[in-house]
Amino acid sequence: MKAHKGNILDYKTYSYLKVNEADIEGADVKGDEEVIADDVFKNYDYGISPEMVELHDTSSTIAKQYNITCAKDLGVHRLDGDRDEIVTLDFNVATNARLTGYFASEKNAGYRSALVRIHVKKNAVARLYFVNMDKSQVANYLSIAAVVEEGGKLDCYVFHMGDGDETSNVKCYLKGEHALGNIQSIYLGKGGQSYDLLYDMVHEGVDTTSNLVVDGALMENAYKVFKSRIDFLEGSKHSRGNEEEFAILLDSTARSLSVPALLSHEDDVEGNHAASAGRIDQDMLFYFLTRGFDEKTAERMIVDAKFAPVIDAVVYDEERELIYKELETILRRREHVTA
Repeated sequence: MKAHKGNILDYKTYSYLKVNEADIEGADVKGDEEVIADDVFKNYDYGISPEMVELHDTSSTIAKQYNITCAKDLGVHRLDGDRDEIVTLDFNVATNARLTGYFASEKNAGYRSALVRIHVKKNAVARLYFVNMDKSQVANYLSIAAVVEEGGKLDCYVFHMGDGDETSNVKCYLKGEHALGNIQSIYLGKGGQSYDLLYDMVHEGVDTTSNLVVDGALMENAYKVFKSRIDFLEGSKHSRGNEEEFAILLDSTARSLSVPALLSHEDDVEGNHAASAGRIDQDMLFYFLTRGFDEKTAERMIVDAKFAPVIDAVVYDEERELIYKELETILRRREHVTA
């Protein structure tokens, strides 16, 4: 795959901001696995770029398809080592089925691109976790595409906690009546990291609901671009879309840029958007200082509290504790560096 542009905004903004697209590096990785996506995805745009989707469909190094027909807990799956990997995961959740699963990457070197496709059928429920704890040598790419049918529910949790730069594309299509999509994510940028994150929630069916919550913290010259869209298509009347994106800037070197969009082709819909980026609230910080905590400890406690609702949603106890431990390690490392 040659170098190209990806994460391209459908609704262009000022070119000088340099957020309309992202540079995708070339990759010589080529696996032996060919993948055939569920037919439903032929009707949808998804993935960081068409080139990357084609790479996954023709040359995956790891390809798994999960066809869920009952209540199924897939447990915890980990990817580690230093090999270059093209990972493709397809989840087909049948009518009335229930799915839970946790997928983490802890690679210490190499290239990693992951493509996840989730089809939640009528009255089915999927609860999935995707956790990046890769190290700085790893180039990270993540594409998640979901289609939710009538009465279906998707709970998807994405943790951007690795050390390398990351480009991610998450798109959820609420196709059927009463479909619900809940996507929650956290990111922790440090050491000059850059994030290019694109999250879209698209309402197609009547009386659909989307909830998108993305919380993050940035420090040490980290830079984040967050591009998001709530889109109410014609025919999605009585639907509701909610989006929250908050970035805590832990020092003056961190930079955050958000490009939200709320689009509607229907009259009877409700869309809500909230976003903020800035230093820690001084009143809150003062409260902790008056209770005897030093400034760095107080900042760490505030970040912990902001991330807690997403981390606490992890149903696997050991994995939840590992995420908290990683968060603690990163923030304490910062205290040592800035001491």
